Amino acid sequence: MVELVAELTTNHAGNMNVLLRMVDAAVDAGATCIKMQKKDVETFYSQEKLDLEYASPYGQTYREYRTMFEFPLEDWVRFDKHCMYWAIPWFATPQDLPSLDFLLSFQSCRYKVSSSNARDIDFLVAVADRIESESEIVLSVAGSTLDQIAESLDVFHDFRRVWLLHCVAQYPCSIRDLRLGNIAELKKRFGSDRVRIGYSGHEEGWAPSLVAAQLGAEMIERHFCLSRHSFVHHIECSLTPPEFATMARAIRDGKTAELPPVAHRIEFGMSDEEKLFLENQTYANDRLGLESRFESSRVCPCQGDE
Repeated sequence: MVELVAELTTNHAGNMNVLLRMVDAAVDAGATCIKMQKKDVETFYSQEKLDLEYASPYGQTYREYRTMFEFPLEDWVRFDKHCMYWAIPWFATPQDLPSLDFLLSFQSCRYKVSSSNARDIDFLVAVADRIESESEIVLSVAGSTLDQIAESLDVFHDFRRVWLLHCVAQYPCSIRDLRLGNIAELKKRFGSDRVRIGYSGHEEGWAPSLVAAQLGAEMIERHFCLSRHSFVHHIECSLTPPEFATMARAIRDGKTAELPPVAHRIEFGMSDEEKLFLENQTYANDRLGLESRFESSRVCPCQGDE
């Protein structure tokens, strides 16, 4: 059975009532698991970045904007209890070690590492040291070469299960850039009873996610929202509840879809298209050593939250 993960990302806009409604809707839409994100804003970003002017519905600085998406402990407890009410498991992506330490208090059986951290071996080692090896690790591998994936995977050699998720660091990702052929390559190179292969989709619509399941992806993770009428970044590649439900039924019923051959090309590592996209992202600037472009209209402050 394919796992269907509703990635809530920051589509809740920091509103607890919206978050709980998203959980309700994800359950109704057929999700088998919920995913959240956690970032320690004050230590993750420099004070200079946090103090920069950044006009949004939430304030005039980047700090005011970005902190809106983070919940205090009491809200995480409410979220956890709400998921327990529906008997739906959840896991989260800690973007930094303070966030991981925060999440460890919930004793989740699964933790995710974003593509932006998947090549940071020091970070991966620290994660492996903090988490029980009976837990599952989910690694998104956008931008990683096969050798880098092998090196990252080796850090978690004692863990009972690791998920490798093919994904592309473009939001939204065009059909021509999907590189769905990577799924078969990941299965051939790394797939086993312990290492499972999945897909984290950033495309508009859900047909490529159905194709990914056809190609053997055992976990399909998609951004989930109540509505795409939102200020939140990357909202265009999120699925609404009816769309997620339609995708879930299609996958479970064994439906098929076709995409042009270009969608199936095989390419690992950071593509030129990803570099072009990421060089305009403030989070990626730190990772790629690029000049900051906070003034750009294409700024996406939360790039790398996957």
